[in-house]
Amino acid sequence: MQTITEFLKNVEVGPAQTHENLTMFPLFGSSGRVPEYATLHEAIKGGWFEVSEVSEGGSVPELKVVNRGDRGVLMMDGEELHGAKQNRVLNLTILVPAGATLIVPVSCVEQGRWAMQSKAMKSSFETLYAKARMQQMRAVSGGYSRSSRPVSDQMGLWETIAAKAETIGVRSRTGAVHDLYESKARGMRDFSNAFTVAEGQTGAMFAISGRLIGLEVFEHPEMLRKMLSKIVRSYALDAMHQDDDHRALSKQSVEGFLAEIAGAEVQRFPAVGSGEDLRLTGKTVTGAALVEGGHVVHLCAFRVA
Repeated sequence: MQTITEFLKNVEVGPAQTHENLTMFPLFGSSGRVPEYATLHEAIKGGWFEVSEVSEGGSVPELKVVNRGDRGVLMMDGEELHGAKQNRVLNLTILVPAGATLIVPVSCVEQGRWAMQSKAMKSSFETLYAKARMQQMRAVSGGYSRSSRPVSDQMGLWETIAAKAETIGVRSRTGAVHDLYESKARGMRDFSNAFTVAEGQTGAMFAISGRLIGLEVFEHPEMLRKMLSKIVRSYALDAMHQDDDHRALSKQSVEGFLAEIAGAEVQRFPAVGSGEDLRLTGKTVTGAALVEGGHVVHLCAFRVA
């Protein structure tokens, strides 16, 4: 089985791209395995994948997914889903096998609504913004350590979202994180359009105002191409409300952060769907990876200090 250290040893860093105070360092390092799975957005749009409440009464920390297709579906940690009784985000990355029905762990990002809006949930253009996603990742890893279950700190997440709304001056009737993104729609488009995917790029590391924040890496360029806009937007919401500092970062700084991630302690747990869920914990980093068929399918990590 491919380890995180082996996976990151093959990652190369490309020339930086910058828009305002957000910098992206392209990462290259394909496993060579072509994905035989779709993204969450593709599957829901195609009509063969459904996400809904687990029952008529519902359960805040859980949703039911039904894959009626003939290929798997990759649901990425932090991806947001709209509808049902309240909007949710995924607690971890999940590869849902073809033909499978699963109960998946989620967290609420719309505190003020518990009323059916639609039976089936829709995919969003957003993932949870980077700072909240980092905190969520740490909380889920803590849940695994305490109870072997990928549960989050729901109250802490609501408090984080409320604080962000206050910082950027947004009032949401239901406390929905989606309303924060909507309030900055024009800026979000500018950030999304500013970053392009290079040939063979499988991941990206991001820095805000000269400080490395986190990274996202997939096993194949196709997945990064499909997911990059969502990922950029998550960092952009944080970047918009920090000092516009253009301090340059060296390639060595990026490689040093990769080494910190590679050196993190790893705990292994059975994945909710296919594969294994690896949780990464270090003095300065938190992260998670989905490993399936001996390959790292998706790796996400953040700096915490």
